[in-house]
Amino acid sequence: MLRNLITILLVSIIYSHSKAYAQDQEILLIGNCETSSAEIMVEYLQNNTQIDLSVETNIAINENNIASYPIIFICNNQYLQLSNQQIDIMKQHLQRGGFLIIDNITSDYTYSLFLGKLLPGFETNNIQPDLVFNNLVFDLIFDESPFISESIIINDKIVLLGIKKFSLFNAWLEKDEKFLQLGTNIIFYYLTR
Repeated sequence: MLRNLITILLVSIIYSHSKAYAQDQEILLIGNCETSSAEIMVEYLQNNTQIDLSVETNIAINENNIASYPIIFICNNQYLQLSNQQIDIMKQHLQRGGFLIIDNITSDYTYSLFLGKLLPGFETNNIQPDLVFNNLVFDLIFDESPFISESIIINDKIVLLGIKKFSLFNAWLEKDEKFLQLGTNIIFYYLTR
C-alpha cells in the first residue's frame, strides 16, 4: 500500500515536471506523416498525462528553428530527402539532446547509409520498444514485440528510434489503445530524461 502511494506521488511529480518542460514545445513532422494521427496522439497525451505539445508539419529545418522541435518524426523514408546541410543541423540537434523517430523504414540499406551520414561512429542497438518504453506512464503488454526497431544512444539517452516496416502513425490513426500508450511512453521517456 505504501509502495503504491509512493509510486503515485513520484508519477505526479514527474507529470508536473513534464507539463512544465513541455510548455510551448512542438513535435515536428517531416515527410508524408499523417497529421491527424499526430493530433490523435497529442490529444491522447493531453487527456492522459497533462503533457501539452503541439504539432508542426513540414517546416524546413535550419539552425535557428530546430531547437523549437525537441521531438522530430520523419515518416515513410522521407529522411532520404534531407539535404546534407539539414542532416548536419539534425546531427547537432541530436547530440544536444533532441529526439528523432523515423517511422516505417522500408529499406535497411538506405537507412544504414543515412545513419552513417547522420551519426557516424555511433552504433545502433536493436531494441524491443514494449520493454524499453514500459512502466513509464502505462504498463504495456504485447504478446510479441510490436515491431522491429533500432536506437542510437548518446549520453545514456535514446536520441534516435528507427521503426522498421511498421507505422506508429497508422496505428494512432486507428486509435489503437496499445500503440497510443506506447507513443505516450516514448514521448514521456524523452521529456523525463
